[in-house]
Amino acid sequence: MSRTVDEQKIAALTTNPRPANSRPAFTMILPTSPQVGTPNREFLLETPTEGVSHIATMAKLAGWNVKIRDLRMGEDFEDACRDAAERGGVVATPTFIDSYPVNLVVLNRVRELNPQIVTLIGGALVSSLPEPLITALKPDYTVLGEGEATLLEVLDHIENGGNPASAKDIAGLGLLLDGKVHFTAKRKQLMDLDVLPIPDLFLFPSVQKDPVIPELGLTTSRGCYGRCSFCFLNMEKLSYKSPERFEREVKELVEKHSIRYFYINDLTFTSNLERTYKICDVLKKYGLTWTCSTRVERIKPELLRYMHECGCRDIWYGVESVDQTVLDLADKATKVEEIEYAVAETVKAGIKVAANLIVGLPGESEESLRKMMDFCWKSEVIPISIKYLTPFPGTKIYDMAVERGYITDHIEYLQTLAERKVNDPNDAIINLTDLPEAPLRAAFDELLRIRQERLKEFL
Repeated sequence: MSRTVDEQKIAALTTNPRPANSRPAFTMILPTSPQVGTPNREFLLETPTEGVSHIATMAKLAGWNVKIRDLRMGEDFEDACRDAAERGGVVATPTFIDSYPVNLVVLNRVRELNPQIVTLIGGALVSSLPEPLITALKPDYTVLGEGEATLLEVLDHIENGGNPASAKDIAGLGLLLDGKVHFTAKRKQLMDLDVLPIPDLFLFPSVQKDPVIPELGLTTSRGCYGRCSFCFLNMEKLSYKSPERFEREVKELVEKHSIRYFYINDLTFTSNLERTYKICDVLKKYGLTWTCSTRVERIKPELLRYMHECGCRDIWYGVESVDQTVLDLADKATKVEEIEYAVAETVKAGIKVAANLIVGLPGESEESLRKMMDFCWKSEVIPISIKYLTPFPGTKIYDMAVERGYITDHIEYLQTLAERKVNDPNDAIINLTDLPEAPLRAAFDELLRIRQERLKEFL
């Protein structure tokens, strides 16, 4: 497969980086998260996050003087903003589903301290709901979708004296010009992920203090072949790291950070079975314990046995519901029989089964809720992530909530998303079912009781 121009540029910079700190300052401020960690994934709220790692590393390879201020780890807000303002150059902040209020106060405070600083945002949230967010946050540059190639062009543009008004030829941007949001041409997705640099985790202040990271989230691919109505997805196609590239990354991360456990955060770890076997080989070679997320449709008993042999501790399946009508209305493209088969075969292989469940999908009924609870009681599944249906920007469910009048102001709704919590039975409900709230909350409580019992045996 021939590489695109973007892929060639990234590969060239990865191989031959520019002189360190030869360009202006680039400060990333990571927002805090109000979320309570899902059991056995709590470390993801504190360890380096992969998307930020890639962006910071690309800026460093481009010669910029990169510094990360991580508010998640208790860094002082005012000190971080003053530091960014004094350093000048560019300040960037990633947007997550619950980060809008913090993004706003960070950008406003840094601009107040240094009106000349260039502001930049990116991430899944703004890529899913760009116009309202750009209008509210007023960044100079907004990177939409994958950020690596767009960031390189934007940084060169800024260094050469360019401004937002003259950036219209850079693909993948949202720009606020004269009070109106303008979008440049859409940038093509990176299909060859081997071009990406191995992230420099020492850019994170917590890693500078202690390089040991026992547990880390990592991906081997981007995107998903599913198109579920409740899931926002900014990648149109599945793209992969080769097993060889993945091994180079694992080897370096393990050597530098003494990692013993990876959460493989692919949306569909088993999308390409031949490749999945090779990824398992890499994880086995380095003696790692690991977890993965995947869908249930392509599960094979022989693969599960091999995954267990290679160190797989548990699999997180996107179950959501075990009622066929609910699954079909959610565009899940999954049969109940496939869920039951995947769970049973995974248990036989000696791998623990964790399920992501959603209470309150369209079509939910007392019967469908009972099916979910009975399935969890009778099988050995652990209902690890339980949440009420949350309309995420960029999804069919979000559009449905808007149409039905549950969401009338995008920005006000983003404020509420910053207050919502997975696994909390008292969380707010946007009810797109024909049921009252009471049976939804009762089902949630019962699923939590099952989880508490099962977690006693969950390593």
